[in-house]
Amino acid sequence: MNVTRLYEQHRYTLLAAAAGTLALIGMVWIALDTLIDWQVREAIKRNAEERALNWSHNFLETTPSAIELIQTGKGDMDDINRLEDSFALVNIIRFQLFDEEGRQTFLSNGSLDRDSNYGDAPNENAVRAFETGQPVIEVHHDDNDERTDGDPRVPETYIEAYVPAITASGEKVGTIELYVDASAFEEALEETFQEVSIYLVAGTVLVLLFPIAAFVRRTQQLMQNDKRMLELTRYDQLTGVFNRNSTTQHLKALFIDPDRAAGTGILFVDVDYFKQVNDKYGHACGDILLKHIADVLKSSIRLKDDVVGRYGGDEFVILCRNITKDDFRRLSQRVMEGAKTPCSHEGNSYTPSLSVGAYLSRDGDTEDLALHRADLAVYAAKRGGRNQVVEFSEDLEGLFKNDEAQKSA
Repeated sequence: MNVTRLYEQHRYTLLAAAAGTLALIGMVWIALDTLIDWQVREAIKRNAEERALNWSHNFLETTPSAIELIQTGKGDMDDINRLEDSFALVNIIRFQLFDEEGRQTFLSNGSLDRDSNYGDAPNENAVRAFETGQPVIEVHHDDNDERTDGDPRVPETYIEAYVPAITASGEKVGTIELYVDASAFEEALEETFQEVSIYLVAGTVLVLLFPIAAFVRRTQQLMQNDKRMLELTRYDQLTGVFNRNSTTQHLKALFIDPDRAAGTGILFVDVDYFKQVNDKYGHACGDILLKHIADVLKSSIRLKDDVVGRYGGDEFVILCRNITKDDFRRLSQRVMEGAKTPCSHEGNSYTPSLSVGAYLSRDGDTEDLALHRADLAVYAAKRGGRNQVVEFSEDLEGLFKNDEAQKSA
């Protein structure tokens, strides 16, 4: 009875309070929904920008015909095929190239086809990216894009990224436009939001702060996970050191200016009798041996200035920036001493040995010449009985030519 009377007395007040609470929750919900949609969009754009910059940098660093492709649209078909084969690694749909005036010079295969006269007029976004030196990023949804509506080849969400093409010397040569598939990343973010929204509906205005924090954290985790996936393409999965492609990029960076190339050390390391180890103890033992050698090399280098890469099956390369001859020799000695540590597998113990070719670069050297001379030195080390370090000398060029002549005779 008292409750009924109380209700009658304050019915309108309670209704007003309830309505106000619902209105407040509704306004908060709309505000949060808008905020989260904005954050999802920004996260997608930042993620796509990172993908585009990484891919474009790799394209310019590792594609011999890159500048010719950008400026004229002509290039080596093997380079083009290799680029298109790399799309799946970073969810690239296709790419276009524009010259310095923003005119289209090249369009890769793929969906999102343009009209045949598209390259006649300068592209405003390409011009803006070239002039400012900053990426231009646009988010597209297929259902809102009249150009691609209904095309089954086109992902639901994709990013159009214009990246200035800047060479290692800092010269701008054009613009690269990439289409990045962002559907999976957006779906992962939206699924996270749906989980968080359960708490938003059931909670109060105060506890809404907690799901927001959880969502932001989850977004960061997804971006970090995606970044880690991109990093996996840089490292050899067996040994954990840089793979051949990344090692080549580091090598090129050290020889950007041949006139200032002196002081770069290259150790070309070959594991002696690796095939015999595989044949005698099995491939599992061979894998453990490669990991063991990689650990030896990593523990021997200077942490800030040196890198270790796996260059082939049983071949490793150590690149040393700004190193003196004495320090370079001490490094090679640490490598040889470390290799004397036995490697064990299923009760079998094997003490490896290494053949090492050493070359300390001079002014005027290119990366190809420096690597070639380190390779000649390791060839001489193996030819001379293995388990030793051989430093390059000019007479090794003649030794190699004589061996080749004898083989062809």
